[in-house]
Amino acid sequence: MKKLKARIASVLIASVSAMGMCSAMPAFAADTALRLMGDMDGDYKITANDAQDALNIYAESIVGNEDNTATPENGNADIDMNGIIDVSDAQNILNYFCQTLVGGQPLWADFREVSYRGTHGEAADPNAENPFSLKGMYLEIGCAQGAPGETVEVPVYIAGVDELAGFQFFVKADERLTCTDITSNIGPEILANGEAVSDSDSVNYVITNPEYGAIVWAQAHNINPRDGFVIGTYHYTIPEDAEAGTVYQVRLNDEQVSKFIPKAYDYAYEFTLLEGVVVCE
Repeated sequence: MKKLKARIASVLIASVSAMGMCSAMPAFAADTALRLMGDMDGDYKITANDAQDALNIYAESIVGNEDNTATPENGNADIDMNGIIDVSDAQNILNYFCQTLVGGQPLWADFREVSYRGTHGEAADPNAENPFSLKGMYLEIGCAQGAPGETVEVPVYIAGVDELAGFQFFVKADERLTCTDITSNIGPEILANGEAVSDSDSVNYVITNPEYGAIVWAQAHNINPRDGFVIGTYHYTIPEDAEAGTVYQVRLNDEQVSKFIPKAYDYAYEFTLLEGVVVCE
């Protein structure tokens, strides 16, 4: 245990050092495309039209005109990530839309029942072949809407593994957004099997750094996120002069340190990543 504590502490120290050496976060390139789960028409909004588009895929499959197997092209309609697009996916998109109508800012993880199966790989890389199919650990950066000058909250959700020793999570948002704070409720109670441990038996660190969009958590005991929880909430202020309809991307910053540290330290987790946006209303 002492050896494990020392190793995690060294990772944490390295993470803090990396924050200090990071350059300012760059803006996204104009031609960088971001596709959102549930956004079938590419307008960066989830609406009833998107639910209808998903339903149309299923209807066409019923009459034999189209295959409703989820593909890299239409996979963002496969909300439950079971490999097919059907009525339940259309209903989930509609449910998401209805929550936004009453001021909610839901996560897609709230609408699905998935048996998460974290898989190991040689590197902690996102699932690039089909970004909307479940592979490995599940990460979701939420979406938010707000008025000019308003501060909105963007949660980051993790699920699917039960042997995590610690993690570093760096977000790169559009530079026009101002990250005013990062808050996190994670702590020693989120352990394997929910078992409590004494202070002398655990090492818990949570560091949040809004300037570099970073959350770092080292934990000497297993973190058990198989059933999922929010690791942190990013608070972004929309510019005062923003125009309605402006879209700001919020993405994982793969240019900086990003690690999900398994218990054994001899492998990494593959992961499925859903990224988000902030939209000015």
